[in-house]
Amino acid sequence: MSLPAGDRFITLGERPEDTLTFVRRLRDHLAEGVVPQWSGDLLPSLNWLMVCHLPPPSGEGGNADTWRRRFRIGLCYYRQGPGFIQIKDLREDPVTLLLDDPVVVGVFARCLEPTPLRLLSAGEAEAAGALMNERLLLRLGDSVVTLPHRMKRWPIPAYAV
Repeated sequence: MSLPAGDRFITLGERPEDTLTFVRRLRDHLAEGVVPQWSGDLLPSLNWLMVCHLPPPSGEGGNADTWRRRFRIGLCYYRQGPGFIQIKDLREDPVTLLLDDPVVVGVFARCLEPTPLRLLSAGEAEAAGALMNERLLLRLGDSVVTLPHRMKRWPIPAYAV
């Protein structure tokens, strides 16, 4: 699990498959407690609020300025239990969600890797649509990836999260 060399400039949204893979890597690094340094920007068509819970690119200027000001650990994460997933999303309006429908939980887990929508069954596609409506899956082109990172350990005292 590594990010490209620091001197490579990444433009999120430019190539959908590469963007989803990069978002997955950022999410997975954050789940391990690592805030990677990277250089880049995002296209205006990619809503920065969807990814503001992930480590932003370094530097100044570009479309990612607001993202850099907004980022902090714990903005959008999930915890998993037997048969359910609890999500806390503080990116905009604070919300706590409990996913306990087996199909929805399965789609959430399956999309931890970038997944083409055409590979989902009708029921899974409906669940993916519901997750996209909650801004828990990022869709670019005809593929999606799960956005919240897994909170494996509290990065700060629990009363502050």
